[in-house]
Amino acid sequence: MIKKLLSALLAVLLSLSLASCNKEVGGKVDIPANQNVSDDFQKNMHQSVATKFLRIVTETDDGFYIQLKGAYIYYIEKETNKITILCGKPECEHNDKTCNADFSVDALWAAGGKLYYASSDGVLENGQYVNYGERLYCADFDGTNRRAVQNLEFTPGGDTSSWTPQPIGHRGTVYFPYSGVLYAMPLGGDIEKDAVAIWGEESADAGQGFNLSAPQYTLWADGDFMYFMVNIPQTNGTYKDTLFSYDPDTGTVTQVWETPDADEVGEWVSTGVEVSQWYVLGGYIYFYLSGGDFWKTDLDTGETVKLADTHEKVEYGTAIFSDDYLCLMNDTPEDKNGQQYGIGGNDYIGGDTIFVYGLDGGFIKELSLKSLYDQFDALESCKLVFCSGSDIYFVADASVQTWSGGVGTMLRNRVLCCVNIETGEITQIYNW
Repeated sequence: MIKKLLSALLAVLLSLSLASCNKEVGGKVDIPANQNVSDDFQKNMHQSVATKFLRIVTETDDGFYIQLKGAYIYYIEKETNKITILCGKPECEHNDKTCNADFSVDALWAAGGKLYYASSDGVLENGQYVNYGERLYCADFDGTNRRAVQNLEFTPGGDTSSWTPQPIGHRGTVYFPYSGVLYAMPLGGDIEKDAVAIWGEESADAGQGFNLSAPQYTLWADGDFMYFMVNIPQTNGTYKDTLFSYDPDTGTVTQVWETPDADEVGEWVSTGVEVSQWYVLGGYIYFYLSGGDFWKTDLDTGETVKLADTHEKVEYGTAIFSDDYLCLMNDTPEDKNGQQYGIGGNDYIGGDTIFVYGLDGGFIKELSLKSLYDQFDALESCKLVFCSGSDIYFVADASVQTWSGGVGTMLRNRVLCCVNIETGEITQIYNW
């Protein structure tokens, strides 16, 4: 009887949680049919570490498209921070694949008047799902007129990598990995005819002495160059995050940076091999070492300088960057059985203050998020998502796990928020 009552109680709590998931804090907004956007790679929408929690996001002049609730794409109007789901079907419940907003995407960007997204979902044809592997699709800004643009796998489902990163688009070129090899292909091209191997076992640069059967790439682009970060094995048995540049005009791949040793930048709270956060802009890499300050390196000369001693503000933290700001949150690595899981990853807890710096390292402002912890009793962490203009977007996670008979149930309660750098005002955009 007690078990039945507990089960009934959990069902009620879960239904209440799901009901709150559908509450749109900001309200609906009409999505402009035509929106302006550069064809350049959006650096601030593609942060290296901090946004693994909400990494599917792209920006236009008028707003943002972001993936929430697992697979659904939402549109946020910049001027009002109002939000609407990318589905115009009347009476749609937005809870299964019949919803027009269910994109099930692995990557998302805007270019040339279209939304582009990568997906490996099967396609329903004549009543059966057909596996085309990873493909690039496009759609209008209101989510309609979807169509396949090009294949991103030579053999559907044939990618042998254990981890598939996001492909990226930059100035009419799509960069993507397949089975450990990094490729470049014109937007809309034929993978069999137009894909060019940049780096990896099949590329011209494979003889660099690296033994990487299936490297894990983090892709980037800035100006005329494309960049990729790979964790490279060292002769002493350790690994180091190593950055390469690719010149599409010459086809040249060059190693331009690697995570500095502790004796170069001092001790930092990290595994010693992975940079906590990085951002390439104008020939420099800006990076943060958790517990070890903001730095930048000139990619031409290799000169590394400290921008800001963040120990003055916080011992640990996670960071996001933009073309104007370095933003640091004072969250801490989560301690699980004596191990700090947040080191080198994104399992951090807490975070009630954001410290904002300029690209020169000058301290600008301290932004308090403490009011959210007063509002949500179960709030455990705030996670940075991205920075655009004078707004910093983050998620407040007040999810609660309950247990019954040794079985855990997670009652989700997450709130997408933004805080304005100039005013310090916090806006709650959407909760799910």
